[in-house]
Parts: sequence; C-alpha cells; structure tokens
Amino acid sequence: MSEDENFQLIPVTWIKQYHFCPRIVYYLGVIGYSERFTESMLEGKEFHFSEERKTKRRKTVGGERKELVKTQWNKLYITSTKLSLYGVVDGVAETNDGLVVVENKWMKAPKRPYPGHVYQTVAYAMLVEEAFGKFVRKVVVRYVRDEKSFEIPLTEDLRRHVLWTISKIKSIIESEKTPRIRESKKCLNCGFKKICKGL
Repeated sequence: MSEDENFQLIPVTWIKQYHFCPRIVYYLGVIGYSERFTESMLEGKEFHFSEERKTKRRKTVGGERKELVKTQWNKLYITSTKLSLYGVVDGVAETNDGLVVVENKWMKAPKRPYPGHVYQTVAYAMLVEEAFGKFVRKVVVRYVRDEKSFEIPLTEDLRRHVLWTISKIKSIIESEKTPRIRESKKCLNCGFKKICKGL
C-alpha cells in the first residue's frame, strides 16, 4: 500500500479552513483541538436542519427560478481514497444540462464568494464526480441569510487548486510544524484566537 493510501482522509471543511487560515488545520489535524462554538455557528446548525426540509420540496436549483431539477440528492456523505477526502454534500441537482453541486452558508452574503467557500464546494463537486461517474458543470455557493447565490463554472484550474490545497494540508499534518501567519482582521472572530496567542 502506498503512503498516499495510508494517509488519513481529510474532511472537506478543512479546505475552507485552510483558506481562512492554515494554522486552523494545524490545530485540528495535529493537536486535535476543536473550534469553540459561537452563537452564529449554533444558528447555522439550526438553519441546516430547516433548510434540509425546504430543499426536499424545491423544484429548482438552490431555490432559484433559473433551472428546473430532474432529480436531487441532499446531505450526501461521500468518501474518496483517491482524493483523500470525505464530507457531506449539502445538495446535488441533476438538470437538463448536467449535475450542479450546491453549498449553503449561514452568513451575510459578501460581494463575491469567499475563496475558501468556493474551493470547499469544488472539492464536494470532485467527490460527486467520482461517486456518480459524471461531470459536474458548475457549483452554487448560496448565502441563505440574504438569499444570494453565486454560480461558478467548474474549471480545471479550480480542480487543480483543490488538489494543491489537499497537498498543503497533508504537508502541515505530516510535518507537525505550526504554519507561520500574519495577524489580520480575520483573527478577531476566530474560534482559535486564544490558543493562537499562546503560541
């Protein structure tokens, strides 16, 4: 068995965390810390339960009026030893033009989707492609509080960047070295802020 096959599977959410701050991956994957739950995180968990019920009744992608859905799957747990990933996909919709992967976010909509959210959703799409044996043509990142969705075509560049991120995450875990970071505004609301200041 190769070294890659021996390597533990990485949660897809770590791809989002890596793009927020690589040090979070170190805390989760090397030290084994859990992030402190904030009020907005708890609200997000409650939202996911109610959103799941609504999604089952929807006939369009992400509740938008643009594309009719032929078939849809919600909360799909998928693993891939090839990608070294596992995760729960919020939604997969089959339309007349192919598969679409939807990721819901319980937060205010930014002007453009956060890179970590895009790469996380692309990673889910790559899992779906492997599991379904079909290409995903685009992903949708949906910011539910503002009912705003961003459609992103699934390109080879995005796929390559996800593979690059996976390799960086593996490197952090294998080396067990604390990644260097520069303090920024993002640090203010980080659940690992207190731990980070102690390093």
